[in-house]
Amino acid sequence: MEKVSLSVQEWAEMVHGNPESDSAIPIWFRVTGNSMYPFVRANMDDILLVPAKQEELKVGDIVLFPGKYKGGDYCLHRLYKMNGDMVQTFGDGNLGPDQPFPKKNIIGKAILIKRGKVTIDCEKPKWIKRFKRWTSLWKIRRFLLVPFRAIRKLKRMLGIEAKY
Repeated sequence: MEKVSLSVQEWAEMVHGNPESDSAIPIWFRVTGNSMYPFVRANMDDILLVPAKQEELKVGDIVLFPGKYKGGDYCLHRLYKMNGDMVQTFGDGNLGPDQPFPKKNIIGKAILIKRGKVTIDCEKPKWIKRFKRWTSLWKIRRFLLVPFRAIRKLKRMLGIEAKY
């Protein structure tokens, strides 16, 4: 198989033009933001995205959609609520959910998270349980994230990268 380099923008435009096509290729990309921390780490973890099929989306999926950050970049958050044609997402590292938006705006779905030598299969029952447990703790997340944020800040100050 030939390796092709695309930006997330180019891939999203290809998928959005024909979302139900099986010809749209999966894409690996490096995450640059911390909104999905601690499950996805900025500038360290890679995500394998596949085109999102609207009828197969479910609460708990990690999805890609046009974001409101940095003037139109794409955003990767967990699908938090679904109500008909509207959905609401929530970053694992955020303290509250995003504003609802149309489900048709979802372009991709994460199926794998590559963290060094560890690969997290987002469809495996053990990971689904962990994701659900974390999501259910959103009201106390502010306190749970304190040690993660302190460790991340200390590592940045010391110039240490986590090795997994």
